[in-house]
Amino acid sequence: MTSKQEIVWTGNDADGFVGTVNGVALYKIRTVPYAPGPRRKDEKLRYTFLVRRLNTRSYEGVADTTHTADEAKTACEVDYARNGGRAAFHKTLGHALLIVEAFGFHVSKPETQKRKDRVSKPALAAALAAVQAAGFRVLKPKVPKPKGRPGPVFAAEFADGSHVRMSVACSTETLDWIRGERLARQAWASRHKAPLDCDSAKLTEMAPPISVCRFERDGVVLAERRGAA
Repeated sequence: MTSKQEIVWTGNDADGFVGTVNGVALYKIRTVPYAPGPRRKDEKLRYTFLVRRLNTRSYEGVADTTHTADEAKTACEVDYARNGGRAAFHKTLGHALLIVEAFGFHVSKPETQKRKDRVSKPALAAALAAVQAAGFRVLKPKVPKPKGRPGPVFAAEFADGSHVRMSVACSTETLDWIRGERLARQAWASRHKAPLDCDSAKLTEMAPPISVCRFERDGVVLAERRGAA
C-alpha cells in the first residue's frame, strides 16, 4: 500500500473530503447523512461516505459506501496503490499538458542535479595514480576566471544633439579615445537605422561631428574632450 503522505486530504465530515496527489484533485469523498430511524435531539448526526475517483474525462466509483472517513480514505489509498488511481492521475496530468501545449506553451520538467559522492583526497590520489599507471592522460579542466569590472563609460554628444553612452573595454589609466569614438558612431548609426555593413570610414562621414566626449567611472569624470580626436 502506498504511503498516506502521497494523498493530501482537505475537508471535513459534513462537507466531504478531496484527495490531492501532487496538486491534482484525484479523489472525492462525498458525505451523506445516515439516519436509519428517528434521531433524538441529543443524538450525534452520523454519515456514510461515498468514494469517487476524479479525472478530466470520467467520474468513477472506487469502493462500496463506508461508515467512517478513515475507511473511505483507506479505500482511496488502496485504489492508488493498485495503479487505478495512479493511472487516472497520469491521465489527468497528460490531458492538462495537452491543453497547455495547445496554447503554445513549452513544458519541460527540470532535471534534478545528481549529488556527487564525496571522495577523500587519499582515495582520489590513489585512483589518479592507478589511471595514470595504465597509460591514461589525466587533465583537470580549467575553471574560467570571473570577468573583472567593466571598463569606463564613454559618453558622447553629437552636433545634432544626440547623446550616447556605452562601456569601453580599456584601462582607466590608458583611455582608448579612438575606440570610444568608433563605438559612439556605431551607436549613433544604429539609432538612426543606418546600414549595418558600414565601416568606420563611412560612419565618420555619415555621423555628425562629436561636440564633446568624456570617460566616466561611477559618475566621476575621468577625462573630457571637446570634439573628436
